[in-house]
Amino acid sequence: MTRRGTLAYYLAAWVIGCFVVALLQWTGEAAAGEIHTASILLTTYFFTLVFGAATILLFAFVLRRGMRMMRTHALWAWLLSGAILSVLEILALAHVRSALVSIRLGEFGDILSATVLNAAASMSGRDLWQVPVDGAITASVLCLVDRAFVRTAEAAEVKHSPA
Repeated sequence: MTRRGTLAYYLAAWVIGCFVVALLQWTGEAAAGEIHTASILLTTYFFTLVFGAATILLFAFVLRRGMRMMRTHALWAWLLSGAILSVLEILALAHVRSALVSIRLGEFGDILSATVLNAAASMSGRDLWQVPVDGAITASVLCLVDRAFVRTAEAAEVKHSPA
């Protein structure tokens, strides 16, 4: 699991991606005239880690698969793809949430809806400007993480001798 950097990749996606979401939200509220302290940033970050985990991990999975299919580690391609993918993901999850509002899903479904779909729906409203910025920043970090482990794996394969 760690040979190709999978653990590091998804951990970076979760930690960095959620922090960028929290920082952008905190910055946006501060720009709107609300006074915020660092403790509010950390509280927002904590809740973003909890409620945004599934969404950011889904983003990281789809991004990595797409970039592997394109066979590129060009930073600009990851950045652009991350911005577009993040908007598409948030809009799709918000659409799923609005479609499931009238359906009773049971206890597990309500928990899933509350954690995954409500987080996406909250970003699709007035904070939609943050989504492509977060996607681009997160994707650029994930590009660097993935690139580092691909090079390490290639170097390890070259060291093996047939003799």
